[in-house]
Amino acid sequence: MRGTPRPRLLLASLVLSTALIRMAFAGQPIVENYVGRQIPTAMVARNLDRGSGFLRPSLDTAPLPNYFVVEPPVYEAIVVGFRRLTGMALEASGRCVSALAAAMAAWGLCGLVRRRDGDAAAAAALVAFCAFPVTLRYGRAFQPDALMLGGVLAGLECADRASRGARGWWAPAFALLATGLAAKVTGAFAIVPLLLVIAGHRRRAVLLLAAAAIVPAACWYAWVPRLIASSGSRASAENRAIWMAVVGLSALARPETIRQVGRFLLVRAFGPPGVLLGALGVAARSVGGVDGARRPEPRDLWKAWAASALAMLALLGAKLHHEYYWLSLAPALAAGIGRLWARHAGSRRAAAWLAAAAFLAGCGYFSRTTWRTPDEWAGLEEAAAEVRRAVPGGDWLVAAEPLLYQADRRGCRLERTPSAAARAAAEWPGAPTRDALDPADLVEFYRARGARYVADLASGPADPARDALHRTIRARYKVVKDTPSVLIAELESRGRGGAGGHGQ
Repeated sequence: MRGTPRPRLLLASLVLSTALIRMAFAGQPIVENYVGRQIPTAMVARNLDRGSGFLRPSLDTAPLPNYFVVEPPVYEAIVVGFRRLTGMALEASGRCVSALAAAMAAWGLCGLVRRRDGDAAAAAALVAFCAFPVTLRYGRAFQPDALMLGGVLAGLECADRASRGARGWWAPAFALLATGLAAKVTGAFAIVPLLLVIAGHRRRAVLLLAAAAIVPAACWYAWVPRLIASSGSRASAENRAIWMAVVGLSALARPETIRQVGRFLLVRAFGPPGVLLGALGVAARSVGGVDGARRPEPRDLWKAWAASALAMLALLGAKLHHEYYWLSLAPALAAGIGRLWARHAGSRRAAAWLAAAAFLAGCGYFSRTTWRTPDEWAGLEEAAAEVRRAVPGGDWLVAAEPLLYQADRRGCRLERTPSAAARAAAEWPGAPTRDALDPADLVEFYRARGARYVADLASGPADPARDALHRTIRARYKVVKDTPSVLIAELESRGRGGAGGHGQ
């Protein structure tokens, strides 16, 4: 039977809430969670807005030109379009695009669950998906992961409708799947449930859809070698080599990987109740959807989704310290929670509500810092304003990437650990490869290659490494500004009596 207007209104409200919750405090600096992904993405978007061109996604960190080739800048282009349409700041636009993508994922999840398990399961699945800490964190982050998930999930929903006879949904299915896979090609795991479950009696059409949807992403990766060859940085080539090396199961044998799996899967991403309830629901049988005429499905969609997502995560075991990869499991676990609720909320009401309370409490605890700027970056905006006043726009600045971005300056990435400093220096052609480099020596390395200024936020109450770096900067170079918020120095070496070279 068809759903009544009342459940449909509730489901629509939950989808809308998924976006609105994530749009709150959209102007917050993009320095929470995985900063090393948000800031480069925002750099590419800002340069795209300034005319860098879609085929040359440019970073502001030397050696230049430096291109970000991990995926085509589809997400960044959408953010730029949203900014131009609304007049919002770029950072807020990025958060809003991710929030809308999360709502698009919620819409796809709602249709797929409702058709198989009914209105009650769909409503509970939407609540779970909206509340998961991992979807809250990365459903408002300036990075393409929410767009990937929204594209493939909504694309599967469109394909599901089309495969049941509504042919007008084939075109949006292609557009959404192609966008999701181009945003992040790791979303290709969703092709498995598409072909195994959704294809049904239209396997040839769905196979053609899947093949066509991956073409845009494939074209980008065919272009990447030429882009790497023209780059001034070795980072892109090294990242490609790293990616080729991490694919495989060997990382799962390392204790560090097991700890990361335990930390993210069992705790931070979904909360312990979320993983338990979701897994139980995925293992359970479907309770039957609202479409009484639907054909029997020999395979369960969410079992296929969970299995393919877990296989993808296993193959990328060496990358699982990046929490956002766990987004891939969110739809299956949310659908499992919805199915569990639909099966037991009527007969075991007290237990169902107790489990729901435990789940929501766990989600609230592990997502409580989502809308708060970390203490480390509390003075970022004030420090960036000081940098803009003190550092000319054409001079290279040595600073942490968030400060470079917020101050709108080009320059060199400041690192504060010996291993990270060594990796930063190794990005320069001709630089010797080493395992460790003192961060103060990294600043001098940059000075010799054209950097004119160095800036860093004031150290916290217990940050001896940063204190030592600041003492060395004060001793070696000409201090321009030294306030409680920021230290800025011109890289004019006192020991040599001359200024460093000028950045080009």
